[in-house]
Amino acid sequence: MKNIKKFLKGFLRSGSIYLSLDWSGNFKSQKSEIKHFVWKGMRYFYRTNTSDSFVAFECILRGKRNAYYSRFLPKLTEVRTIVDIGANIGASVLYWKHLYPNSIVYAFEPEPSNFEILRKNAEGLSDVHVFNEALGDKSGLIELIHSPDSANSGGWSIYQRGAKGGEQRVSVPIKVSGDRLEELGIKEINILKVDTEGAEKVIIQGFGDLLNRVDYLCGELHGERDFELLDYLETKGFKVGVRKTLKSVLFNFEATSARN
Repeated sequence: MKNIKKFLKGFLRSGSIYLSLDWSGNFKSQKSEIKHFVWKGMRYFYRTNTSDSFVAFECILRGKRNAYYSRFLPKLTEVRTIVDIGANIGASVLYWKHLYPNSIVYAFEPEPSNFEILRKNAEGLSDVHVFNEALGDKSGLIELIHSPDSANSGGWSIYQRGAKGGEQRVSVPIKVSGDRLEELGIKEINILKVDTEGAEKVIIQGFGDLLNRVDYLCGELHGERDFELLDYLETKGFKVGVRKTLKSVLFNFEATSARN
């Protein structure tokens, strides 16, 4: 077995032999299989031989180093509505429901194969609504490009740096962010998470006036108009910060409404 230390670390955190084998690069089957393990009483489904096991460790298995952990997160009693845009297969959704079990979560994932696993992960969770849609600053159809990075096999984006033209592509429906959320009856958002492989700015711009009723916002920066996004949030009255872990090449951002 290679990476024994990594395998043991994974097993101590997840209690799952299969997930730990997959995360440490020791899963023997060449084909992708759907497995699951239980975290905090919730089932997490994932695809072997993909980046899904990495996503689990980044979002739910690293304690205070989880991707969306922050000491600035709203208090338990302050959170009723969470919107997760770019929910991927749902690791972040499980994280939100663990922190805020009485919240209502609206999760959006446009890529069909990711969405099918997201739907499985949402089954059995109370007040979690999932949507196979993209959000942005316009309505219609957009083309998603599969990540050329083999380590990011679940990654799809309208922007793909390093794409050479032969990557898999899929067309998906897109709706204006603010309009779609108001259609769903959402008038106020306590936590908004946007992690969409570079499309964060156009998604947030599509919120219109609804952005004024967001308490806390977080996500990941992917090198696409990042400073424009942070400047835009500041002009909208948010207190903005960025942070980075030693092992990640990407920065996370968070923004708190000046109203709080």
